[in-house]
Amino acid sequence: MGLRVPYPTDGKIDQFGFRREVDLWAPSSFDYDVFEDKFWGDALLGEYPAAKTNGTSAAVTFTEHNENAYLDLVTGTSDNGYAGQGMGLQFTGDRGCMSEFIVRTPAAVTTMKIEVGFSDADDDAGAVNVKATPNATATDYAVFVADTDDDTVIAFHSAKGGTITATESTGLTIAANTTYRFAVRVEGDNVTAFCNGTVVAEHSDAIEGGSKLTPWVFTQARTGSASRTLQLHKWRVIQPAY
Repeated sequence: MGLRVPYPTDGKIDQFGFRREVDLWAPSSFDYDVFEDKFWGDALLGEYPAAKTNGTSAAVTFTEHNENAYLDLVTGTSDNGYAGQGMGLQFTGDRGCMSEFIVRTPAAVTTMKIEVGFSDADDDAGAVNVKATPNATATDYAVFVADTDDDTVIAFHSAKGGTITATESTGLTIAANTTYRFAVRVEGDNVTAFCNGTVVAEHSDAIEGGSKLTPWVFTQARTGSASRTLQLHKWRVIQPAY
């Protein structure tokens, strides 16, 4: 019998019951592989794949001495310019994986797109191509997505072999100067999305469990005159080690 995929630990310290205890224990167990980065220190870790950027001044930027430490994803000033960062295609739903993210929006969130979750590439120009209709660049993915070209709703989209499942009714909207705690859990072909410790979407048979995935954070400008910066304050990914 294989190890179960942990659930997000966000808020568990304030809750009660068996699940809280097991999930708080899991990241420290040798039975699980855990990668976590808070972006401390004076340089970005060298094992990351190259950031995916396009457009004038688009960048993924590490700055020493940022208060509370974070990575800047800067859209730049080109229309549809973007910046994305992956971790590496080492994770699958068949093994089971769960990733958690703390991101903060800028002072203005008009003309902006964001994605946070899992994708099957670390070098796409976004997993989701169009949120409204929807259609995608990635084939297998599970991401929170907000795009002001559509509306201010933070939706949750996933895809299995290119067939998209979209949940718009998450109860979330994108707001300025706001910290979001996102988590995505993939078990087999099934996906669960959490925000601030609460389940906001569940998709069954909605991702290919055998596809290799990476944690993924992405932001894109929706007008050339206004650069937007999404801060990634922390991310973590967990999978059973065997």
